[in-house]
Amino acid sequence: MSQRFKIPVQPDLVRAEGRSPVWLAFFLFLVLAALMAPVFGQVSTGTISGTVTDPTGAAIPNVQVSVVQVETNFETRVTTNAEGLYRVQSLQPGAYRVTFEAAGFKRVVQSGMDLHVGSVLPVNATLELGQITDSVQVSAQGTLLETETSSSGSLTQGDVLYKMPLYQRYVLNALNLMPGMTMNGYAYGGSLGGFNVAGQRSTGTAVFEDGVLGNDPQSSTGTDIKPVENSVEEVKIVSGTLPAEYGHTTGGVVTVVKKGGTNSFHGLASDLGRTRRMTHRQFFNQYRTSDPQPGAPNGVPAWFMQPDAAASGPVYIPKVYDGRNKTFFFFGYQKLIEKKSAAFTSQTPTPALLGGDFTFGGVGLPLYDPYTTRQNADGTWARDPLPGNTVPLSRFDPVAKKIISMNPWAAPNQPGSLTSSGPVSNYTWGSKSRTFFEDYSTRIDEQVNSNLKVYGSWTYNHTSGLGRPTSLNLPIFDGANGNLTPFTQKNLSVGATKLFGAAMLNDIRVGYYRSRNDTIVPSYNQNWASQLGIPNTSGLLMPSFSSTMSSGNSAAPALNTMYGLTVPGPSRTVRETYSLRDDFSILKGTHAFKMGYEYLNFRANYWQLGQPSGVFQFDNMTAGLQANGQPVPNTGNLFAGFELGAVAAANFQSYTSTWLPRDSIHSLYFQDDWKFSRTLTLNLGLRWSTESPFHTAHGQSSNFSPTTVDPVTGKMGAIVHPTGAINDRALNNFQPRIGLAYHPMDKWVFRGGFGINTVDIRFPNALQQFDEYSALSVQARNPGDPRMLFQLSSGPSPVVYNLRSDNTAGYVGTNYGSRNIWWMDGKLHPGYVANWNVSAEYQVSANHLLKFLYQGSAGVHLVEGWNVNVFPTSYGADNPTLRAAAFAATQNYLPYSQFGSINYMSNTGHSSYHAATVQLVKRYSHGMVLNTFYTFSKALDDCDNDYGTCTGVAPVENRNLNKGRAGYDRNHVAVANFTYELPVGKGRKWVNSNKILDWVVGGYELAWIQTFNTGNPISFSFSNSPNNYYPTSIGNRVPNLTCSDISMPGFGLGSKIGGARFNQALENPVLDVNCFSAPAAFTVGNAGRNIVTGPGIMYSQASAKKNFVFNERWNLQLRFDFQNPFHNWGFTAPSNTVDFKNPQLFGKITGDQTTASFAGQPLMNLMLKLSW
Repeated sequence: MSQRFKIPVQPDLVRAEGRSPVWLAFFLFLVLAALMAPVFGQVSTGTISGTVTDPTGAAIPNVQVSVVQVETNFETRVTTNAEGLYRVQSLQPGAYRVTFEAAGFKRVVQSGMDLHVGSVLPVNATLELGQITDSVQVSAQGTLLETETSSSGSLTQGDVLYKMPLYQRYVLNALNLMPGMTMNGYAYGGSLGGFNVAGQRSTGTAVFEDGVLGNDPQSSTGTDIKPVENSVEEVKIVSGTLPAEYGHTTGGVVTVVKKGGTNSFHGLASDLGRTRRMTHRQFFNQYRTSDPQPGAPNGVPAWFMQPDAAASGPVYIPKVYDGRNKTFFFFGYQKLIEKKSAAFTSQTPTPALLGGDFTFGGVGLPLYDPYTTRQNADGTWARDPLPGNTVPLSRFDPVAKKIISMNPWAAPNQPGSLTSSGPVSNYTWGSKSRTFFEDYSTRIDEQVNSNLKVYGSWTYNHTSGLGRPTSLNLPIFDGANGNLTPFTQKNLSVGATKLFGAAMLNDIRVGYYRSRNDTIVPSYNQNWASQLGIPNTSGLLMPSFSSTMSSGNSAAPALNTMYGLTVPGPSRTVRETYSLRDDFSILKGTHAFKMGYEYLNFRANYWQLGQPSGVFQFDNMTAGLQANGQPVPNTGNLFAGFELGAVAAANFQSYTSTWLPRDSIHSLYFQDDWKFSRTLTLNLGLRWSTESPFHTAHGQSSNFSPTTVDPVTGKMGAIVHPTGAINDRALNNFQPRIGLAYHPMDKWVFRGGFGINTVDIRFPNALQQFDEYSALSVQARNPGDPRMLFQLSSGPSPVVYNLRSDNTAGYVGTNYGSRNIWWMDGKLHPGYVANWNVSAEYQVSANHLLKFLYQGSAGVHLVEGWNVNVFPTSYGADNPTLRAAAFAATQNYLPYSQFGSINYMSNTGHSSYHAATVQLVKRYSHGMVLNTFYTFSKALDDCDNDYGTCTGVAPVENRNLNKGRAGYDRNHVAVANFTYELPVGKGRKWVNSNKILDWVVGGYELAWIQTFNTGNPISFSFSNSPNNYYPTSIGNRVPNLTCSDISMPGFGLGSKIGGARFNQALENPVLDVNCFSAPAAFTVGNAGRNIVTGPGIMYSQASAKKNFVFNERWNLQLRFDFQNPFHNWGFTAPSNTVDFKNPQLFGKITGDQTTASFAGQPLMNLMLKLSW
């Protein structure tokens, strides 16, 4: 039925979020702990294993082996089996002491053994004949070679990471220090979104905190848990052939292990900060932050502070409880307070444009009067020119006049240039923002006895702040930067470790992750439609007017738009993950068996208002008309249509329900680490998982059916609403893992392996498969009819929604171009990625390790979404009448003309990756830690993401044309980083006995990170061609290439831009526009996808520290960090749209990175830290 629909207001807080039964996780843990006596496994721990022999080399069975963590005295006891083998798993990283005792042999004590997360540390012993009361002491750090595993990885200790000059102290910044990682753009350490491990999509990297999955359950890239950096013991990134216990990844796992307490009390308190005089301006900022500038006579804010604190030790309550050797805690805290202004060159309406003058110095596109649109007797269309290319003030629509009088746009503050579509580079704006982070991390460990240990872990992140308007004066009109977007997430886990006898171990762990996002819109419920004078429009939001081609903090309004008057509705999203994992290990002969079960349950509650106050569009209303009613190329200006109030279309949308997707994954695995011989270990494993079909809590979902009659139009092809699952459950997700480690000589190890990983689907895009639970009322012209729909001040027709009894809403409108839907393949299943690697490692010395690694991967049946409601670019090529008709009213000739885009989500994706790496690692010795590597790689794919609609080169139906370099591909990556304690002062090589000199010249440390990357690839498009083409829904329009070799310089771009860097039109281009030409009418260009390498990265980060030690226990440190000291700017890709009307805009660099991104502007920070 059709009826007026009362738009829902924001729901009650509890109902919007869903309740959080954290108690359920604790209850489940307690029950399982009682039944099975638990732990957390190799995902976040390490293993010590070895062989015990007599002087003849014969194995000694029944040797008592005691493994003790030195700082806590946590002890685990096992005995060797008949083959003389022992294995102790689920050990926290740290320093260990291993003792071997057997009747008739001297006791052997090996100390100074450093165990790291995810590693298998070989500790072998040869017992000498004698009395057990005799003792042989051995002190050694252990070998750098990992001789028991086929997987490859990179380890960064938490204390080393803390010493590194990494901005904002994000743990994920460790990804910048590892081989096999490439960045899509300039990665931000607060999210996985810009990091690609092993040549695969960023959604394929799993993050584990203390053994519990910490990824965003929806996209896996946005809101990953962020442990406080001072609480991190180690970060290990594992890639390649993974053990079978690893899942939920395409080949890259980030494992973060938090620190635990020790038998001594420790703590720290520090403050890291800078003032605006320590913040260098960006390359494209005309002013320094302290300079007087338009709108800021005293400069702009640039202030940063990041205090942190930590405390750890045994749980000790005098006369009540002494937790030494038994119960320990660690608590970490940090806060970030930042006020900044990141400047960008942009465009804003000029006074002349706001006064109706579109001549633009004589180069403006010709304008036509929409009120003169008419159809002639012969059926052709016509529209008269606007005299003088000017909209008279007397003809301004009252709504447009009122908006302009409110002065929502900032005034130009730069000379800029004029193009055919409007001004360019006439405004430099500061993206002023205030940001606040607050983070907590804690961990508690308890040794019940030598056979049972338990732990608890918790991390909390909160972000809030205000992004201020950029080129807009009024937040009520701003689409993104004027909104408050508070965000909170937390990750909780509890677990235990139980040893049964000498060779059996059981681990169990329960986890809970939760995040919440809010968008708070200033214009909400202010009745702005009435205040502006637009009748028949809801007052819940500020109406939106057309759109911008780009938005966000670093994007400028595009030309020929409304310069940014787009307002989203408020929203709230809550996402949760419940996890349970149990691992059982047993040593049998030369086989170390491990098997386990894992359960993940994902939930999301997503409430959004929609656009009840409408999106009013003015496209092509002032363009000239061809005889068939289509716009004449290179005519018209959208802003002129707004001033005249000539509305082309108006869309109204409101959600009838809350999106409540649910998902769960069950996994089983079996792993056998077979000590085939003393020099060869085979890693054999199999993992199996099954993911629930996509469904929602109350069965509210949608899909497309090509065989069902559409109730709206009566045509074949309709939206259906299955009450159960949309796709089938896949049961054949078998993931074999096969590898070996061969250790023929003391200093060499050779490893290789092959494995398959499936790719979790989880939730698709927000509000996907939810069509018709969004009431959509579209008022638009019929296809091929160029007449104005209505005048803005007269308002739309009364907005009517077609609400049905099942809470769905049928489409209202006669032009179906806005009726876009998602179609999920009923056979959709997790894609899979095959990984393989071969490596050789050579221990150059006791502390130096040289690695040679080849790594490859191939993604098959990856999940992608493509618009399938298209016709080929050759449509009507042999029938000019058909082509003319299809061009005049394209919507009517689509395969399903009752829909716009039909985005088909299926297993169509493919990717490949090959990389060769050489790496040199030096562990701590003589005051230095060093890690340096070079990687040569290539990544290919046809789409860079799992979520969202893929866009490709026309014709989009030919997917082979889109196979090319991945958008995140960087062929050459070289990184070197070190920390170094200068050998001067007490306890060091020189000046070690004079206290006064020690205070002056001793206690200095240095840290350095040097990064060299070649650029990501660039694709090209074009605009303002004089020719006619089918719409871009059939594929991206790319130009023809007229040069045999097209390239741009990758480095030193700052000197090539020239002196006019604040005016895009006057800059020197870095690409030659003459290498491109417009394709002939109704044809596609040959430029291809991702064909030119963009700007590279040459980025330095430095740190210097001075330590003052008091009473042997207290340490006061003064620290100075400098990001980008050599001013090597991280430039964005050049403008890549070949504008045939404005060629002076092509190939120009217009942006560089801000403070929070990798390769950002030069920054200095000072820190004062007290530790004990």
